[in-house]
Amino acid sequence: MKKSALSNGAARQAQERTSPWKRPRLWRELAVIFLGSLLFAASMNCIVLPMGMYSGGFLGLAQLLRMGLESLVPGLQSLGDLAGVIYFLLNLPLLAIAWSRFGHYFLGKTIACVLFYSVLLAVIPIPEVGVFDEVLTACVIGGLLCGAGAGLTLTAGCSGGGEEILGLLCAMKNPWFSVGRISMLLNIGVFGTGLFLFDRQSVVYSILMAGVMYLCLDRVHLQNVMVAMFIITKREDMEKLVFQRAGRGVTRWVGEGAYSSQETDILLTVVSKKEALSLRRALQERDPNVFAIICEDISVVGNFQKRV
Repeated sequence: MKKSALSNGAARQAQERTSPWKRPRLWRELAVIFLGSLLFAASMNCIVLPMGMYSGGFLGLAQLLRMGLESLVPGLQSLGDLAGVIYFLLNLPLLAIAWSRFGHYFLGKTIACVLFYSVLLAVIPIPEVGVFDEVLTACVIGGLLCGAGAGLTLTAGCSGGGEEILGLLCAMKNPWFSVGRISMLLNIGVFGTGLFLFDRQSVVYSILMAGVMYLCLDRVHLQNVMVAMFIITKREDMEKLVFQRAGRGVTRWVGEGAYSSQETDILLTVVSKKEALSLRRALQERDPNVFAIICEDISVVGNFQKRV
């Protein structure tokens, strides 16, 4: 038993020393990034844009620039939707910031995500007639699907560039911020410009779609959701497992079972929802009799760092 445990520990340490680019987790994350990008691009081009709406953030800015270029050079329309290409060019300065702040692993996945976004937005055709006949239905369904797609890419530990990188930077400085909140602040300028280019009804529907999208994004982005975990266990040194798996602080009390009168450890920690899912599995593996309470939708004041 001890030899087997040592072998497993040595294998785990060897895996941790392996370059992240060679780990199987990377390919799973790339698959999630591609699926999220595909869901976002298909929903945007097939549901949102045919109804005369436009996106916010950097993609909305790219769409506005595309319309300006097409009005100046009508022949550009024959080349397809240039919003994806413009979106990629706008992201180049922010990719440099991602390199210096988040490292090469995050940057590599972000470049892949931006490429997926750009290619899929350019390749997927925009039909003349949308999937839904009613604009309000397209707002809600399109916003939910776009938010779910963008949230999947963030959950994979990267971003689609643009306002998402800014949102991650701000969230790491202050837990109140999130990608959705930063995006809505940036959209004031985009939608304000839209008031002069589109009819007001299209702008209102676009604002509604963006609001639904960013609310959904913040819920799907598991690193943005904070949860409190109460861990009740008789196993010693369980707080070290929290340190290893989540890298979060732990408060420990020594309690007593009211029925059994046996001493037990009560651990309290605050983690992201993504960390909580991984930590819950690790706790059950270490102590099958562990009792954990997970509380969502909490508010944290103090030293808590959001992570990508």
